[in-house]
Amino acid sequence: MFRLPICPYCHTIFRYGDVKNNKENIIECYHCKNEFKKGRIKGYIILGLIITALAVTLNIIILNLTASFVTSIIPIMIVSIVAVILFMILTPFFTEYKRMENNEIKEIPSVNIAEQTNIKQKRSVKTRNRKTNK
Repeated sequence: MFRLPICPYCHTIFRYGDVKNNKENIIECYHCKNEFKKGRIKGYIILGLIITALAVTLNIIILNLTASFVTSIIPIMIVSIVAVILFMILTPFFTEYKRMENNEIKEIPSVNIAEQTNIKQKRSVKTRNRKTNK
């Protein structure tokens, strides 16, 4: 799981900045131009568990090393802030791209299809008129 995501069609590796800055659920590959969706739930759970376990362990160690609870508040807050920042930094490495199912693929609206057929009909009528005029 600890890797940058790849295109499910052409296996192109996406860069860290592209994955981090992309907020959309449907993504188009810059190499093969295919569309796919972003899946993060499984990766987020794994990343969250790893970071939570590290933060809890460090906080327990801090509480055992310090004499009183009042003096350990600042180190515990620092560990918590570092855990949140670490989660934000490592998020792109736990992102996964998946192929879209047939029912998830966007269909062309019927209006566009009707417009395309009208354009083709107009062109064919124009070419027939040119041929008959000659």
